[in-house]
Formats: sequence, C-alpha cells, structure tokens
Amino acid sequence: RGGKRGTARAKAGPWWAPGWLVGTWAQGGHEHVQLVSNRTRRKLVLPCLVVFVAVLLAPPPPEKFMDSLFDFDFDPIEEISKVGDTFVTQWKELANLEVPNFSFDAIYYSLMNDSAILTESKRPGLEQWEKGLRKEFPIVIVPGATTTGLEIWRGKPCAKAYFKQRLWGTMSMFSSLAGMESSCWLEHMSMNHTTGLDPEGITVRPAEGLSNVEYFMPGFGIWAQIVESLADVGYDNSHLYVHPYDWRMDASRLERRDGLLTRMKHTFESSFEVHGKPACVLTHSYGDTLARYFMSWVESPAGGKGGKGWVDKYIHRYVNIGGPVLGVPKVIAAMTSGDTSESIWLPDFKSILSQRSILSKNGRAHWFRSMSSGSLMLPQGGEEVWGSAPHKTLMCIGGKDADKYGEPNAEGCVPFTTTESIDLMYNRSGQETRQMWGADKTTWGQALLEPLPRSPNLKMYCLYGVGVETERAYRLEAKGEDLEISTVEWSDGDGTVPLVSLGYMCSKGKRGWRKNARLNPGLKIAVTSREYRHQPATLSLRGGPRTGDHVNILLNTELIGDIIAIAAGRDLEDRVISDINAVEL
Repeated sequence: RGGKRGTARAKAGPWWAPGWLVGTWAQGGHEHVQLVSNRTRRKLVLPCLVVFVAVLLAPPPPEKFMDSLFDFDFDPIEEISKVGDTFVTQWKELANLEVPNFSFDAIYYSLMNDSAILTESKRPGLEQWEKGLRKEFPIVIVPGATTTGLEIWRGKPCAKAYFKQRLWGTMSMFSSLAGMESSCWLEHMSMNHTTGLDPEGITVRPAEGLSNVEYFMPGFGIWAQIVESLADVGYDNSHLYVHPYDWRMDASRLERRDGLLTRMKHTFESSFEVHGKPACVLTHSYGDTLARYFMSWVESPAGGKGGKGWVDKYIHRYVNIGGPVLGVPKVIAAMTSGDTSESIWLPDFKSILSQRSILSKNGRAHWFRSMSSGSLMLPQGGEEVWGSAPHKTLMCIGGKDADKYGEPNAEGCVPFTTTESIDLMYNRSGQETRQMWGADKTTWGQALLEPLPRSPNLKMYCLYGVGVETERAYRLEAKGEDLEISTVEWSDGDGTVPLVSLGYMCSKGKRGWRKNARLNPGLKIAVTSREYRHQPATLSLRGGPRTGDHVNILLNTELIGDIIAIAAGRDLEDRVISDINAVEL
C-alpha cells in the first residue's frame, strides 16, 4: 500500500459520494490526493447506508408525548453532523501541521483503533512477547456498566421492527433512537419500578460473546486493544471467557433472572477442568463490584454453596480496573436531579442523553430510578469516608426555594451529609425505589462490611487512573420542585470515580485490605496498587495511549502491558503517585 501522495485534484467519483470519500493512490505517473484508502472507503459504505436508511424510514414525530418525561427533539442529521464536524475539525488542524510522512489514512486508522495519532510504537502485546511473556492463566472478563450492548427479544408494537437489534451499543442504537418514539425507547430500556425486573411484555437482554465487549460501536473500542494484545502473547477464544450482563440490575436480580452468578461459577470450574489452572479475573468499573459480590456469594451456603476454599482453588489473580470500590457520588446527583450534564457514566456519549436530545431531565431520573444497579454504586462508609474536609457535605441546596429543605448555612444553602443526601434521594425517588433498591439485605460486594474470601494463593491488583478532575460534591439550585446542579466541587480521580473510592481499600490505610485482618482474613491476599497518571495526547479524541480516564484507560498501553504481565504470571510492584496512602478514615 505504497505510493507518493500528490497535490492534483482527485478524480471525480459517483454523484452520490461525498468528496472526502473519493480519491486514488498515485499510479502510472499520475498523482492524486486521497483522504482515505480504498479499503477504508469500502468499510464506510455500509455504515453510511445504514444511517441513511434509518433517517429515511424514521417516522414523523408523534403528536402527543408523556409531557413530564419526554422531550423528543432528536435530529439524526444534526447529531451525525456533530460527529462529522468533530472529525473534520481534527483533520483540518492536523493537515496544517508539518508532520513527516503525514497522511489522513494514518489519522483515520489511529482513530478507528483508539490509538495515539501518528504513533509508530508497537502494541503492548508485541512488546511483551519480545520480552518472553506467554499466556499462563485462562482469563475471565467482567466488563463495566453501560459498555455491554443490550438487544430486544420481545417488545411492544412500537418496537416490533427491532427484534434482536441493539437498543444500546453499535450503530443499531442510533437506528433505534432515530426510528422509535422517545417514550417507546425509554419504556424498553427501563426496568419495572417495583420489582427491578422486566416490565410486562418486554424482554431486553445483553448481547453475548467477546465481540460484545470489544467495541461499544464502530470506532469506539472498549476491550478491543486488550484482547488484541493478549492474542499477541498466545491467547485465543479457548483461553478467554467473558460474562456480559444487563448493567441495569444489581447482582441479586442478575442471578434471579439470568442465573449470571451460577453461570460464572460454571465458567471457572469448566475452565479449571480444561486448562488445569485457576483463572485470572479482569474486571472494569461496576464489574469489580459484581465480581467481589460473586466471590462472597459462591462460597456462601445461602449462595453458590461452593464452600470455603472455592475462590482459592479457582481464582489465582484478580485485577480491578477503575472499580468504584467505595461508591460514586454522581449516582446520588443523577438520581436526585436527573441532571447528567456532568454525571453520565459514559461521558463520551453524554449528548445522547442530554436535555436537547432523547430524554428530558424527568425522563432520565425516571430511567435511573428503575435500575437497581445504582444501589451497589452508592457511596459507602458515610461521613467517615465522604465527609472529610474540604468536602464536609455531599450536597448543598440553594436557590429561592431552598428553605423547604431546611435551614440555610452561612453560604446560603442547606447542607446535606452523605447519609442525608441518600435519604433525600430516596424521598424524591419514592418509596418503591427505596424498597426496590434496598431489597438485597446481604453485605456482599460492600467493601467496608464484607470480608474478602480467605484465599492465601490469590493476588489482587488495583489498577486505576489519577490526575483527572472528578465530581465529589454538588451545589444544587431549588426551583419549585426541581433541583438543578449549579456547581460541582472536584477532587482527584479518574473523571468518574473519586480517588478515595478507587484506591483507599488497596492502599496502606488502616481500614484497607492490607492492614485490616477482618476484611482480609489473616491478611492472606496480597494486594498491589498501580496508578496511571492521566497524560492525554493533544490530538487524540479519547486521550491517547497515556490516558487515565475511567473508560479510556482500557486503551492505556502501559496498563495493557501490566495486564499481560499479570496474566502471564509475573508479579508487579506498587506504583502510587497520588497521596492515597496518606488518607486516614
């Protein structure tokens, strides 16, 4: 695929083709400008046609709406144009740079593979292969919230055209957003507010397979680079297991409806039988909470009945990537106000759920309150963890109607501690949300209450990003019955999870797993912390190979190299660059 790029005008293409898709390589002494390669253009034809047909067939907006929940103002052309404008702007800026051997193909390839622009470095897997690392332990992946695709199996008449199509994830998501009424989409993506399970007549399930977690949508990789690098050192699908799940539900309901925990138990046992070795578990975000819940459940007589020692036999290495071990304050903010402008779990796609798009604020709050998964991500530890200076309150409510919430302080707002904020959230959400979210009476998955399994052979690694401003506390304005976030107070973290939640339990703090013999029985499990400073690349849409962002850290080449080393049986040392070891609770 060689050839010198020329400056002559590219040949004209078909009348329907955008100019940026047209061009040829220099051949026969003639030079032509080419923006993307022939192979890339062929890849773009189908997605472009899908979007075009979805827009063409989209029904006109309905005449009536559920006024308090839905504001249907989604213009597919406008939304697609925003994405296109972003890419064009990036390309124009890059075209003006004097970079040796510059090509738009290099940029496009870089963007589509979530790697640093114009980098010539090898994949982490190839580098580790050259160092002699090879596959050792079979791997079980438990992905994070919102990064697993959801597809419809049974639905109401308004969704009959979308059987087994994605309501969340892939390009089908945009087709459904464009083609459905907003009320129909929300009805199928929400859970029953009383049971936390499927609404009557609706069946939405997680898509299965490794490919379901590799890419959220074309060009937006999640686990793709990790899987590719693992393949470089000898892994294939016989050594890689993945458990996608419905991230809208908590662990108890995932077991009740889908048998998720039972299926995970069978995966570990069958993997051990096939390979003769315990597994290495890779978790991300909410996946860490589910996996720790599973380790308590599987040994309990009230759960998986595996008995003491099950974890020690079947799991040898446990990797927590960006897990919200002590919870996330933004769950309370989103549930209380419905405001996701600074509080969306997948920030790269926050415009999809913005007030100018599919759902109104009330609609988003309605949706969030139906998802019992939020109960496992509420801040844990109360004021001892979240009430320390300078953030002595989690929320403070000001505005002209603030007095209905209590007595304002010297700053003119009514302060709420973490415990009081959770109570306010439940009061605004309704009694059914309080009962549904509080239905699981176990302490499984709660790091400050539930001990880790007694497992002297297990090694635990906590890998997370630091150096990203992260939501920690909120100032809200009361306007009638509405609460709107007006100010966000920030702390260190990975952009989604504050540092104290990411790292304290893995740190040297007296209540953490290294020193607390009650939560780590006999201090048998060795715990290692690895922090990755956020160093975003200027010309990368997702931060590049040194990002520490909550989702995009899965593209961090250093982190990928560490994962390969852990899976290959190497031991890693602590690397702590924040002040987490100085935090005392």
